[in-house]
Amino acid sequence: MISVLIPNFNGIPYIEECVDSLSEQIEFGDQIVIVDDHSTDDSLPLLKKLSERNPSLVISINPSRGGASARNHALSISKNPWIQWLDIDDFLGRDKLRHQRLKLEDHPNSIAVSPFVPFIGDPENGTIQENRDWDCSEIVTGADWLASERMTIPACWFGPRRIFEKAGPWDTQLKINQDGEYFARVLAAAESVIFTPNVNVWYRRGNSESVSRFTAEKAASLFTSVDSIHRTALTLEDSDRMRQMVANRYQHAIYTAYPYCPSGIEKAKKTLRGLPQPTISNPNAVSLLSKIVSFVLGWKTLTRLRLLRKNLKA
Repeated sequence: MISVLIPNFNGIPYIEECVDSLSEQIEFGDQIVIVDDHSTDDSLPLLKKLSERNPSLVISINPSRGGASARNHALSISKNPWIQWLDIDDFLGRDKLRHQRLKLEDHPNSIAVSPFVPFIGDPENGTIQENRDWDCSEIVTGADWLASERMTIPACWFGPRRIFEKAGPWDTQLKINQDGEYFARVLAAAESVIFTPNVNVWYRRGNSESVSRFTAEKAASLFTSVDSIHRTALTLEDSDRMRQMVANRYQHAIYTAYPYCPSGIEKAKKTLRGLPQPTISNPNAVSLLSKIVSFVLGWKTLTRLRLLRKNLKA
């Protein structure tokens, strides 16, 4: 039996679609556990109304605050041996639960992961081209998956409760990259990863409630999350490929956090001296113009110009 764990904050535009999509997959004894994180819209009345006619729906209020604590609470009150993570504004592709559960029957100490398909608005006509490389063997080690830098969204993961409990709780102190830090620990706790390319998750982009302004606090938290991934990764496998992945994570954090948290940036630069040369380019240089500006004037100048444009629009 499966428990689908969902945090919700002001997700009223998506709640019914999310629950309906799950109702097509769950079986007798499965649960849909939705933890409301003190929403200020009418989410809670709607959730209670839906639960009155859906016996599989379990509604609770987060005793603390934040998405990470809501997920921890959802896991603590769920009862089933199989766990599926999900965000309220995303939904699972057809047959994901059954397919991944069957795949894991012969691999009880492993976790399953699927690709995701990003979309805006309506998945029927709002699909976004994803450049991520999903070419992967069906069975890989946790070290293989982590070193490949193929990390993905929470809803792609499915597995036995005991593995998620072994990994420990979501870090409620983190303000950003909570999922990257958490699933690095999950990979370290699993015997292997079963990749299921024939099922997917629909990942909604452009939800203003889930994206907030970057801050100095978030920048510091980002470096904390990468420090944790660093420790987990090298405990799992101290190798050249894993050190390369860690170096790229620190460099990405520097690009992302600049000019916030100068102390965190300097500390990350010192850590990079003991790691391989990063192999990633500035993630902010996406368009041809931004790539030219980054190449000619430097990535810091590009970042300052982007911040200036954002402030002028605010």
